[in-house]
Amino acid sequence: MAGENKSLPPPTSPSHPPPVFPMPSSADPAVAAFRDRSAVLERAGLPVHWAGPVVAGALAEAVRLGADGDALLESAVATGQDAAARSRGAWRPWFYPALVCAGAGLGAGLLSTWLTPVFEGIYAEFRVSPGSGMGLLESVRAAAPLLAAAAVLALGVAWWAATAWRSRAADHDPLRTALACETLAALDDAGAPPDRADGVARGFGGDSIAAPFAAWARGDDVCGVPRGEALRLAARVARATATRREGEGRLLARIVASLVVAGLAVLGYALVLFLPALDFLFAVADASASR
Repeated sequence: MAGENKSLPPPTSPSHPPPVFPMPSSADPAVAAFRDRSAVLERAGLPVHWAGPVVAGALAEAVRLGADGDALLESAVATGQDAAARSRGAWRPWFYPALVCAGAGLGAGLLSTWLTPVFEGIYAEFRVSPGSGMGLLESVRAAAPLLAAAAVLALGVAWWAATAWRSRAADHDPLRTALACETLAALDDAGAPPDRADGVARGFGGDSIAAPFAAWARGDDVCGVPRGEALRLAARVARATATRREGEGRLLARIVASLVVAGLAVLGYALVLFLPALDFLFAVADASASR
C-alpha cells in the first residue's frame, strides 16, 4: 500500500461527472442479453439496479468489455438484497408497535365516544360527582379526530416498516464499494485493459473506488496478491464494514424505543377503558360511607 496510487481515476464531482455508457445495440449482443436478464430479475423482485442507472450502465459496460454477465448479475442481486435487508432492518422493529399504536388510538377514540354519555347518565342516576376518570373520557372524546389521524399515521409507519426500500446509492456506501470491486475483479479475469477498467470504475463514484482497501486492491503494490483476488478481498472487507455499521447496539436501541412507545399506547388505552369505571366505583363507595 506504500506510495501514491496513480491508477485511481478522479472522484466524480461537478468537474468530473460520472461517465455515460453507451446503450446496447444489435452489435452488442452480450450487453443486450445482460440488460434483458437484468429486466427479468427486476420484474421478479430481485434488486439488480438498486444503486442507480449510472451503476447499471457501468455493469453493462463491464459485460461489453468481456466480464461474465452472470457473475455480475449475481453480485448485483446479492448486494442489492443486502442493501434491502439493511433498509428494512432499520424499520422492522416498528411494525408491530405501530399496529399496536394504531389499534390503541382507534380503540380509545371509539370507547370515549361511546362511554362518555353512558357514564354521564350513570353519574346523574347515582347522584355522585364525576371524577378524574370522567374528565379523561371527555378529553379523549374531544381529541378523537386527532387520535384517528394518529392511528392512520401509525398504520402508515407499519406499512413503511413492512415494505421500506431506501436507495443505497450513496457514493460512500460500503455495499456500493463491494459491487465495484467485484465488477473490477470480473474485468481482471476477462483481461480487460486497465484504462477501460478505470472507466467502468468511475461509474461507481469516486468515493466508492477510493475507499482505503479498494484503493489498495487497485494500486500498484498489492503485496504479490493476484489483482482479482485482491479486489475480491476488498469486496469482502466492504461487506463486513456494511454489516458492522448495522450493529446489534443500534438494533437493540430501536427495539427498546419501539417497545416503550407501544407500551405507552397500551397504557393510555387501558386508562381510558378502566379508569372511569374504577373512579365511579370509588365515588359510589365514598357516597355510601358518608351516608
